[in-house]
Amino acid sequence: MMLWILVVTALGFLVYPFVIEERQSAVSLDEEKNRKNTNVRLFKEQQDQLQQQQDRGEIDSEQYQRLVMDAQRLLLANTELDAIEGSKIAGTGRWLLPLLLMGTFGTTWAIYSDIGAAEDEKIVALMNKMATLETQLTDIPELNQELISTIEGRVKERTSNIYYWVILAQAAIADNNVLAASNYFSSALEVEPRDSQLLAQYAETLFLVDDNKFTQRVRAAVDKAFAADSNNQTVLGLKGIEAFAGKNFELAETYWLGAQSQVNPESAVFKGLQVGIDRARDFIAENSGSDTDVSQLSEIQVELRIDLSLGAKVPRRPDQRVFIAAVRESGPPMPLAAKKILASQLPMRVVLTDKDAIIPGQDLTTEIKIKVVARLSNSGSATPQSGDWEASSESVDLDSFEGEIMLVIDRQRP
Repeated sequence: MMLWILVVTALGFLVYPFVIEERQSAVSLDEEKNRKNTNVRLFKEQQDQLQQQQDRGEIDSEQYQRLVMDAQRLLLANTELDAIEGSKIAGTGRWLLPLLLMGTFGTTWAIYSDIGAAEDEKIVALMNKMATLETQLTDIPELNQELISTIEGRVKERTSNIYYWVILAQAAIADNNVLAASNYFSSALEVEPRDSQLLAQYAETLFLVDDNKFTQRVRAAVDKAFAADSNNQTVLGLKGIEAFAGKNFELAETYWLGAQSQVNPESAVFKGLQVGIDRARDFIAENSGSDTDVSQLSEIQVELRIDLSLGAKVPRRPDQRVFIAAVRESGPPMPLAAKKILASQLPMRVVLTDKDAIIPGQDLTTEIKIKVVARLSNSGSATPQSGDWEASSESVDLDSFEGEIMLVIDRQRP
């Protein structure tokens, strides 16, 4: 349809000048006829004047004949000149019109076929047709195959169209062809290498291709996606799996809770994440209650329960960070152990251990008395800022303290 509109428009621009010229030619012919009649009238008037001069004896017969012949030659010359100009106007360029029309039609067709959007229009038409045939399930597989084949052909010409690469990747996932899906996502990333969603989807398919193992290339892909968007639900899920495989169950729980906060509680994804969270919590409980693991004897754990005040109107955005830190009772403010979680995860149980140390050699085992601080950051920075909301504990004696510290964020920094 678009091609015919372009062709008709182009031909219209070509024909228009010839239509205007035709009208001008008709006007010119009328003017030529008027000039001819005027010349004849002037000749007759001059002939009558010469006849009157002859009758009055002002000129003789020989002079009369010579002057009449001069007037006739002038009339003939003017008539021939007008005829030549009229023929030029009437015939100028008309023979070019058919050639121009055929040439324009052929050129427009060739150019549109090369750089136009005929295939894109076909893809849109197929997608619209599939959308209207939701109840006719027998027709959808055939249309879907035609759609995928058309996109596969088109994307070879339009390699920069990310939308087509994503459609192909999703179709491959639906066919359980994760290898093809990872290749399609890789092609899309060549166009937009910093797209966080593409990075997350590529990391996920690569993880599946490598038999659900965190190989070197999978870790690199996940880390790159996490650096691009640390709140992406898919990436948080993968980071949780990685932490769980490394037996860092607290970190796995944190990641999975962050992913869970972004999905519908009624969805299968939410329930799947909950299974992982429950398993991580079971392992945490087992490890914290074990007296036979020698590695646990020298490790100090501080168990916290973090929540927001219901009385104070504490603003909370899902993407806000909550920074939790154990600091010395007195001395440098550098945390001995620290973690960060999402505000959307609150209320939440958090465990600080020596593994959460900021500086090697300076952890919970190096101090006797500490304080614990939980801060809701407005800016996203780990450095305390004016306007942040926070809570802090009383002094905690690590040698004698047992139980859980409850922190309710209800105080705003001046």
